Amino acid sequence: MKINNLLTFLYKNKISLMGVILLFLGVFILKYDALDAYIRPFTQIFLMGSSKGKDVLFFLLMGSMLVLSPLFGREGILRQKLSYFNYFKEWKGNDFLRVAIILVLFTYSLGIVLEIWLRMQFGVSLFTTFVSLIPSPTSSSILHSHIFKAVIGPYVSSMVMVPTNIHTGTSLLQYVPPIGFLIVLVFPLVYLLGLFSIGERRDYHKVIVIFAISTTLIGLIDGGLFSTPAMVGLSGILGMYSLKMPFSPRNLITPTLIIASLIIIRVIFGLFGSNTDYYEVTVIGAPENIDLSSYDVLSVEKNGDKTIVRISPKYNEMVLLNDLSMSLEGKCRGFFISWNFFSYFGNSKT
Repeated sequence: MKINNLLTFLYKNKISLMGVILLFLGVFILKYDALDAYIRPFTQIFLMGSSKGKDVLFFLLMGSMLVLSPLFGREGILRQKLSYFNYFKEWKGNDFLRVAIILVLFTYSLGIVLEIWLRMQFGVSLFTTFVSLIPSPTSSSILHSHIFKAVIGPYVSSMVMVPTNIHTGTSLLQYVPPIGFLIVLVFPLVYLLGLFSIGERRDYHKVIVIFAISTTLIGLIDGGLFSTPAMVGLSGILGMYSLKMPFSPRNLITPTLIIASLIIIRVIFGLFGSNTDYYEVTVIGAPENIDLSSYDVLSVEKNGDKTIVRISPKYNEMVLLNDLSMSLEGKCRGFFISWNFFSYFGNSKT
């Protein structure tokens, strides 16, 4: 009888049925690699993941929110219980979404501040990528931050057996100040606010909001404000917040300007933050002599606990970063490397 009731519920709530399918898909790809070749080309468009970790998180987040959505809708039991509090009695879906947007933008901004703070502690340029090598290589920068991922990672690892090919970013945790742990509160709060915000929306609008909240949450912990998931998620929640009935293209002017501004800022940072004369690699906690003879080293300077190495700009930035991570792993605590956006257009060495 209970199974029949469940099937009847899922039939009437097709959004929840979609959620169950996504949840099963998320669990499956967590345990098996059989669907990676088919899933990754699709999720790569809006997640830009280097491993299946973002794929799993996306399907679990969106799937669970779709399953729970009937409880938070206008007639949902949890929405009704929240209405017992006079403060929330008159709140509509957009009221909850507005709070989620404010909280998300604050947290994204905090992530950038923490990236800046980390570089100020070591006296290096803001336009650098940091790679922590203990216990394993994990990178982070203003343009693609893993600061909050480092905080969430241990919690995830304690609850789920995470495959070795999914990076949890825990190497960065030792460099995160206490305020960074705010993400532990923000993440579930944005999740709940997103669910409450579906309110009286149409079903396809609910799906859009849940998709946007899911990608926004992924951007918070893996990539930061200038990442693809953040841009996609913010486009969705800002667009749905601004949407009015009857629809007018003018409703989307403000969200479009915000996202366009973020994209422009990201490009400006990448261009004007690049050093095309050489790569400056600041190695932290290295012994007196670092063997980098396999690289085209221009100069080496020792400055206290730091070793500043200048390397020829002929290398592709990502290739050099990965090679240095392997060369220096187990030999120092980590290193900063300057950006060279232009190296992705022809300058490479493998």
